[in-house]
Amino acid sequence: MIGRYLYWSDRAVRRIAEDNGIDLARRGRWTVGLNWHVFQASRAGGERLTRNRLGEAQQVEKALHAAVVEDFVAPPPAAFVKGTGKVSFSRFIHRYAKGPAALLHIRTHSATGQRVDICLFGGMDNVAGFGPWDDFEDGWTPSSAPAIEELLRTRGRENTYLQDDEQYRSSEALKIALQQGHTGPDTDYERPETRGFTMGHNGDCTFFAEVYTDVALDPNRWRFQDDDPLTGADRIIVGRPLWVRTVYPEATVRYPDLRNGPGWTRWWRLRRWMPRRSPRPRVPLPSPGRSSEDIPPTRSRAQGRHAHDR
Repeated sequence: MIGRYLYWSDRAVRRIAEDNGIDLARRGRWTVGLNWHVFQASRAGGERLTRNRLGEAQQVEKALHAAVVEDFVAPPPAAFVKGTGKVSFSRFIHRYAKGPAALLHIRTHSATGQRVDICLFGGMDNVAGFGPWDDFEDGWTPSSAPAIEELLRTRGRENTYLQDDEQYRSSEALKIALQQGHTGPDTDYERPETRGFTMGHNGDCTFFAEVYTDVALDPNRWRFQDDDPLTGADRIIVGRPLWVRTVYPEATVRYPDLRNGPGWTRWWRLRRWMPRRSPRPRVPLPSPGRSSEDIPPTRSRAQGRHAHDR
């Protein structure tokens, strides 16, 4: 089958390889020379015409096999995860990253039936098949973004914004994946194309990711309302994707086509150089040592706060 990478982070793959002694160096070609005195064989330079991403991915998986979780039966935390299923792509509205950020969401289940939500944050420049013209900037943006930015920046080692409450921070990451871009009564959580910042999905992908945080929610603590998209969440994994690959690229669903048809997509691409409307303001989280009373009111707070403590 002909495959295609919908996401490939060369920087992440090479860093993991370097940190774990995985040799991804190009293999050279053997050349043979013959003269009157001696038979000579030498290895030429490692130049090659094409990049073998599939081969590199297989090398990484093989080398990290003992640290990779696939069936999600083992309790948290995992170091790396892999699997197959539907991968949804959207943009993450952020501040710390140098470029546009991508947010990938995968929902799967363990061999014992536990629901596992995987939220992967990466760079838009690593995404193939989707672009900045595939979403629209409108809807709710999270006040917890600084806490998630800290999680990504420190790879889960620090949690100063939310007092080391890993369950709460993980639930906020999942909320961003499922609710960012919420526009009010017109939003249908079963139809992500109705939310802002969402781009599309492919229902038949393989993925591989590095894990930053991995927590199981306490069922005695978390009781979500029936209409909350977080209802049923058991385990939440947050990390960064190394790659997402599909052998069915024709199964990719681009949300602009669902919103307004393929003709709208072509028109929107022509407008991509025009200024884009800024997203709605978000309510900042208090920094360590500050209370919420120290934060000046904003328009969004005056209009009503989005409920997130269920």
